[in-house]
Amino acid sequence: MQRYTQKWWTHRNLRTLNLWMLIPLLSIFAQGFDGSMMNGLQSVSNWQSYFGSPKGGVLGIFNAAYPLGGIAGVFLISPAADRWGRRIGLALGASLCCLGAALQAGSINIAMFVISRVIIGAGSVVVAGVGAPYITEIAHPAQRSTATALFLTFYSLGSITAGWATFGTFRIDGDAAWRIPSALQGLPSVIQVLLVWFVPESPRWLVSKGRTADALDMLAKYHGEGNREDPLVRFEFNEITMTLETEKEDSRHNILEFMSTPGNRKRTVIMVWAAICSQMSGNAFVSYYLSPILSSVGLTSDLEQTLINATSQMLSWFSALYFATLPEKVGRRTLFLWSLCCMWIVDIAITAGSAEFAKNNDNKAAGYAVVVFLYLFSPAYNLGFNGNLGLYIPEILPFHLRTRGLSLFYFVQFCFMILSNFAVPIGLENIHWRLYPIFVAWVMVECAGVYFLFPETKGPSLEEIAGIFDGPQIKGGLTTDHNELEKAEVVEN
Repeated sequence: MQRYTQKWWTHRNLRTLNLWMLIPLLSIFAQGFDGSMMNGLQSVSNWQSYFGSPKGGVLGIFNAAYPLGGIAGVFLISPAADRWGRRIGLALGASLCCLGAALQAGSINIAMFVISRVIIGAGSVVVAGVGAPYITEIAHPAQRSTATALFLTFYSLGSITAGWATFGTFRIDGDAAWRIPSALQGLPSVIQVLLVWFVPESPRWLVSKGRTADALDMLAKYHGEGNREDPLVRFEFNEITMTLETEKEDSRHNILEFMSTPGNRKRTVIMVWAAICSQMSGNAFVSYYLSPILSSVGLTSDLEQTLINATSQMLSWFSALYFATLPEKVGRRTLFLWSLCCMWIVDIAITAGSAEFAKNNDNKAAGYAVVVFLYLFSPAYNLGFNGNLGLYIPEILPFHLRTRGLSLFYFVQFCFMILSNFAVPIGLENIHWRLYPIFVAWVMVECAGVYFLFPETKGPSLEEIAGIFDGPQIKGGLTTDHNELEKAEVVEN
């Protein structure tokens, strides 16, 4: 594999594969767009006046509609992706996003806007649930960690697009000020529907359907530059076929399988805890309720709020891109712990600054300090829960549980997103900054959970990671093949 770790762009087919991987990489774009767009729209006077300046519970319903649709969408991930393939699963989710964005842009009342967001939520979770394993399964082994980690960085790219779209349109006098950003949410999904058919199908899915020749052709073309006898290609093919055969014999093919073995129970606990950490660390403030928080520290104009939203998303994206390169260097578990510690510090600073400003509204330094740490929250979150999370969850799951496991992960994540999105505006309206210490204490609990539960997965292949959870029998069987690969590469070189 070493010959692919540098100058991958000199290999024609690998270069083509990496180009087409941009299509599934767009899968998380809609989620990032949604949070930033709703932040931006709350700062747009035309949107506020059209929908009656929603606050508290009503505003919570606006934002909670998206994860509510996501909960419905998780039940489509596995049937679509496992039965019909990753490409069709991705196209299905993208089509739902297109429909939802069209309805959202054309909304004439609150009910239509909320329903459109439910549809977008369902489609977004399908493309995210299919896109993550799709990238993991088609990426070259030497680039798998970085490629999969880049997946969630497109969340920030979606946030940037929405942030600048709302900043660019808030001056428009009329409904177009919010209808244009609403329509733009469907743009990446249109691209996916049109171009996903050019992305190679997952070789693991092909083998699972008995299409072993097609799987070998895919691996040979994109991982071996057309050489079916390439040592890496033969190793990958043998490893995939052997592992899927073992999984087929042991698989119960129902939800109870997540509780059937100690390894699967540990995977389930990790997925649930990771989903909770990803939504309950204070990120709802930045993702959906930046506007009321900025208003609470004296920044109330459309210009100030939309500009802060847009520029903070740029910092988020740049940090996410860099942090996506760290899992292979630093390790997954380490990044989770660092990220939680950084978010804990930021939450404390936001709490302290908000409390000081509440005592004295002339204390501009306290208000500006809150803004600075709101900017810093996204990089702190991205350190462990952007690309690192997008890599960790698919790779701890064996193939036959991968899409169902991601469905479970997104189900839990969207349940807590609903809780957060509905509770936070009510808390901000009633107890103001006193809501923040709850998150300060909770992040400490999250950190303890990660420390004791999460194993490190840096280094091994997807098949070898199973040995970390399921014991030395699987791990040992694959280690022998890996040694054979190393010997073959020595002979070749």
